[in-house]
Amino acid sequence: MQQLDSLVHRDPFDLLRRFIPTPLRAVYRIGSHRVMVQTNDFTLLPALPLEANPNIPAEQTLEWKLIRDMDSSGDLESPTLMTSAAVTVVVMGTGCLLGLDHERRELLGFIGRSIDARTHQEFIVPFLCRMTSEALFAGEVAGPNGQNQESAND
Repeated sequence: MQQLDSLVHRDPFDLLRRFIPTPLRAVYRIGSHRVMVQTNDFTLLPALPLEANPNIPAEQTLEWKLIRDMDSSGDLESPTLMTSAAVTVVVMGTGCLLGLDHERRELLGFIGRSIDARTHQEFIVPFLCRMTSEALFAGEVAGPNGQNQESAND
C-alpha cells in the first residue's frame, strides 16, 4: 500500500513539523462548542457529530491540528500532564504528544504510526474532547482580567 505524500514529511528545516500539510478539514460539535479539525490522515478525523450551525461565537471555537507522524512510533501510555496558565502539554508515550495553547484556542497533536484508528477514536478523541471542554469552559468562566465572572461582578 502506497503512503500519501502528506503523511510523509521530510523537510530538514522543519524539525518541529510546523509546516506539515493538513489538507483534510472538518468542523464538529462538542456540546455547545465548535471544533475545527485539520489533519494529514483521514483516520485521525474524530467520529463526532458534524457542526451544522455557523452562528456559534468565536469564543466557543477551538482548532485541532492532528498530525500523523510517521517518524514516531510507540504505543499509547498513561498521560503525563504539564500545565501552566497558557499551555497544557500531554505526553502519552512516544506515540502521542498533545499541546493546547489556551490563549490561541489551538490544540496540536502528533500521533505516531503505531496508534491505530480504533485506539485514536476510543482513547485519544475522548481525551481531546475533555481538554477542549476544560479549555473553553475556563475561557467562559474567566473575566477580562482572568478573574472569575462572579468576583468580577461583586
